[in-house]
Amino acid sequence: MKIETLINTTEVEINNRQWNPYLGISINNKVFTLEYISAFMDWATDRSKDGVAVLVVDIIQRINNEVFNRSKPMAAIEKAFKKSDEILQICTEAYSKLPTEKKERIAIVEWPDVIQDETFCLNSQILNSAFELNQRFREVLISITRRSLGEITARFDEQQIESLSHYLLNELPEIFAGFHHNGIHFNLNVYPGKISSIYTELFEQECFKPIYDQLCIKGKIALVEAYQ
Repeated sequence: MKIETLINTTEVEINNRQWNPYLGISINNKVFTLEYISAFMDWATDRSKDGVAVLVVDIIQRINNEVFNRSKPMAAIEKAFKKSDEILQICTEAYSKLPTEKKERIAIVEWPDVIQDETFCLNSQILNSAFELNQRFREVLISITRRSLGEITARFDEQQIESLSHYLLNELPEIFAGFHHNGIHFNLNVYPGKISSIYTELFEQECFKPIYDQLCIKGKIALVEAYQ
């Protein structure tokens, strides 16, 4: 894997197995090919402290489906899980090609498994409350969403952009705290994109520090922008 950006860590720490890497897969992102997922699994298992996770972010894709495709809520969920099944099949194929000793270090995890964690739920409640009550925080998330969408935002009104910002809002507990699964804290967020810039930008906002101070953060968290 080719590392472009690191937040809260170094390549030396990663190579010395000080983290538990995970790959958060946005199911509509075409970067997540069999080749990329295979490369991540091979790279991460050589560098993990306790284990490696591939996290398929499925259910919150319904938000994008409702806005982009104007799908009804149930249809949006069904479409999200259908796409998720395709990604899970790719993950399973990548996993099947690994030697046994590497397979033993990998967990393929779906978003509903993550959001049941007590820490995740607590942080989600704090962030959702802040989004509702803190106008500046809400404006920042909407601004980040608008910028990430680029020129396509011209197709949507303000209410639709705010709805789309809930995708990012749902991801924030994982971005700032990682996640726990089967007794392992997955704390090195690896992503083929500028997700680390979201982390940095929010910390630069005065409105965010009081919110962050309320969050339950168990252990260190780091982010890596990495490509095949």
